[in-house]
Amino acid sequence: MLKFVSILSVSVFWITSIGARPGMGNSYRSSSSSSSSSRSTYSSYKPSSTSSSSSSKSNHSSNSYSTSSTPEPTSYFETTNHNVSIHLFADGSADVNETFRIKKDQSKIGIRRPTFLIQNEAEIEELVVLPEQLYSSHNAGIITIFWPNNQSNPEMEISLKYRIKQAYLPIGNVSLIYWRFSKTSFSSNPFVLDLKWEEETFSQQFRIQEEIFNSSTSDYERKNLQISKNDLQFHYKQPSNSENNSLVIIDVANFGNLSNSNTLQRELEDSQKRYTLEETVTIHDNGIHDYRSKIQISKNNSNIDSLQLQLGLNRFREFGESIWNQFWTPAFQISYAFEGLSTYFWHLFSVTLSESQDEPNDKKLFTFAFKTIGETTNLWDQGIERWVRITSLEKNDQLVLEKFSLNVLCESQIDPTLTNIEIIARQCEYCSDTLDQNSIIIPVQPNWEVNGFSLQWDHPIPSNYLLFLKIKEKDKKIIYNPILIFYAVFNAFLHSPGSGNHLGHLTALGILSICLLIFGFFFFNKNQKGRFQKKLHQSIISQIQEFDPTFDFNQFKEKVITITEKTVTSWDKGDMEPSRNFISAAVFQRFSIQLNLMKVIDGEVNRMKGFKVLTIQIINFTIEAEYVTLHLKLKCKTKDKTFLKHTSELEIQNTLEKEPYVTYEEIHSYTRKIETQTKPNVDLIHHLCPSCGASPKFAHPTNRCEYCGVIFNSGQADWVLTEITQTVEWDTTNVSNLKSLPNEVTKQLLEDRASTVFWKYIHYQSIPNSQILFRESSDQSYLKLGKPGNEPMFSPVVGSCHLVNFEKESKPQRMSCEIRWSVARKKGLLPEHRRSRITLVLPSERPKSLGFSEISCENCGAPLPEVDSSACGYCQKVIPGKISDWLFESIQIISL
Repeated sequence: MLKFVSILSVSVFWITSIGARPGMGNSYRSSSSSSSSSRSTYSSYKPSSTSSSSSSKSNHSSNSYSTSSTPEPTSYFETTNHNVSIHLFADGSADVNETFRIKKDQSKIGIRRPTFLIQNEAEIEELVVLPEQLYSSHNAGIITIFWPNNQSNPEMEISLKYRIKQAYLPIGNVSLIYWRFSKTSFSSNPFVLDLKWEEETFSQQFRIQEEIFNSSTSDYERKNLQISKNDLQFHYKQPSNSENNSLVIIDVANFGNLSNSNTLQRELEDSQKRYTLEETVTIHDNGIHDYRSKIQISKNNSNIDSLQLQLGLNRFREFGESIWNQFWTPAFQISYAFEGLSTYFWHLFSVTLSESQDEPNDKKLFTFAFKTIGETTNLWDQGIERWVRITSLEKNDQLVLEKFSLNVLCESQIDPTLTNIEIIARQCEYCSDTLDQNSIIIPVQPNWEVNGFSLQWDHPIPSNYLLFLKIKEKDKKIIYNPILIFYAVFNAFLHSPGSGNHLGHLTALGILSICLLIFGFFFFNKNQKGRFQKKLHQSIISQIQEFDPTFDFNQFKEKVITITEKTVTSWDKGDMEPSRNFISAAVFQRFSIQLNLMKVIDGEVNRMKGFKVLTIQIINFTIEAEYVTLHLKLKCKTKDKTFLKHTSELEIQNTLEKEPYVTYEEIHSYTRKIETQTKPNVDLIHHLCPSCGASPKFAHPTNRCEYCGVIFNSGQADWVLTEITQTVEWDTTNVSNLKSLPNEVTKQLLEDRASTVFWKYIHYQSIPNSQILFRESSDQSYLKLGKPGNEPMFSPVVGSCHLVNFEKESKPQRMSCEIRWSVARKKGLLPEHRRSRITLVLPSERPKSLGFSEISCENCGAPLPEVDSSACGYCQKVIPGKISDWLFESIQIISL
């Protein structure tokens, strides 16, 4: 029961309270506090029997307090026949006559109509509202009109007449005209404005502008209209298809002896609270603004040792900017490179003046400098927009900027005819957007100079205003440098590390910059290598053409591709004989023995499909004795897989079809006699002898021309593939510590022979009953080899073979080569890398015509039989027991 009584008491009190608040949602003052000139006061928007009315006009003031449970008068309503007439007087007052026809059912209670002044609570006098049955009040420059009943309004004509006592905004001792006229709603018909003024009312800065919203930049743009100040009147009718939102009138008016506000007057009288600014700003094309400033203030100021500058927190433009700039720039503008200023560890919103010197008349001069980046932005195709902050001291100290001089220097020439300059003043201390609907625009006319312009302002600025200079230039564009932004952000971070100033952006930009630097390094290095390779290529070609003028690299490249494809095809078929005439004995034996070992020892075959040479690049060129060698890097792709030797051909092809392509690189060395001349299209590829041009019959496997007797793979008449080296081995094997060889000795030829014998050694160790080394080793060495097939070698691969020792004076001559190779001890085990040294001796002179080939039948050129046979298997001519070539003497393992 007690609770019920308490609730009932509170309810009664609440009902009584809201009963004293007529209007239910409109907050306006009673006649005792209102400046309304109405002759009647109402306690409700409905007339009462006790209220007194005006003798001629029904202008009413009423009290109202806002609640959220009842409708309020609307500020947006649809109208037609909207006309505004203004007469501005020399004392700064203005008579206003506004008429419009409001459409039906726009509001249930009433409407609000603000004056055209921006940021000024206008003092309205002599308010007259028609028709007379409407009730009205005004407060802070807003006129509120109530309907005489609780129903929605009918369509009717409404007329407002009133006087504004002060139709300008005082900033210090400056009288700023800043008006905005707009439609009552977006769907309303356009309005008509008639403006009249007295002589010497407006200044030369008088501007009337159409304000249009630009969706591409998400900002309002203003377009100047043509006016004549001497006409003392202006008529404007908004076009019906116009997209402009409103009409703006701005000026620094000539209202004469206008006194400063009481607060400002007191501050001006106190010399300790006044200061002056002299500032030079250099605008760079890369987006940097370099500020050099001097502030003079009384040394008797109570805060002289802790004067602060407010840097603020201003956003970069988000709309209208290029994607590049949006990507690289942080969210807020950057201040950095402070001189004569002390920063704070935990924030960079403000800094303290730290360097000063005494001046006459009890003044102190502070000199400081800093830089900013991000105060210049693009406006799509409409040019650029620059913001220059007019440095002011912290407003909490209640200091008045008495006057300032600003000198703006531009790195690139600025065209006055394509440039618009305005001062933007704002009172919002913590706003990140410099320009919004509440910002104050002050038109200025600078003094143009060759390298920029200057501006002298001799009017005091109250401490609650922050000033910026807005510069719009057409036909210009800015692209920010990421490295410059990174430096600015990093410098700002060092000044205030505790704030984490742009730390996220700094980290992201740093990582991205490092990635770009790494990418740039590799790209530069690649280009450097490319230029070096091109230069090397031209140099080598020129050297070859000195002794072979008809040499053409493109034709040579086609020959290399054909030989490589023939070699791969022979490998795939398991028979190297078709490519024997194009490759040296070492290469032939390497592939032949590998194929044989895979089939006999491993029980496998390796098959390839879709082979293609992608690129050929010259990497080196050597001349040794009678031979010239071109070292080429080949990049190839193929499908490659190893199968059991009994796998059917259909299964092999189906499997290879599904295999992915693999890419690999190898070093191929091609060698020939230095005196050999290129004969275009006269070679074995075109089925012609490269020496005599005849067409050999190739009745049996032979490597000798039956007409001129030249050995095809000797390198005597044409290029022959003498070595294949893995790229991982090339860089190390290419540099030899071997002392200079005699002029008549060819290193490439010796290495080719050593490689041939080494592969036969592998064959001997792996295959039982092998006789392959019988004719190619000395008698004592052959006996020391032991029984053939004692050490089977699985999946042997030779990486390189290079000469490490040559003894010409020994009897017989002796040479040693280091072999880098790999082999598996058992099938299925991983190959082990090995280094072995093989030594060969030369008991008798080697035939010079042999070249990179090996001893074959002197009569028909057929390969010698492997077994201990005394006659050629093709022509039955007697063959010697030992060949006249380098013979195997010993082999030792250097390392595993």
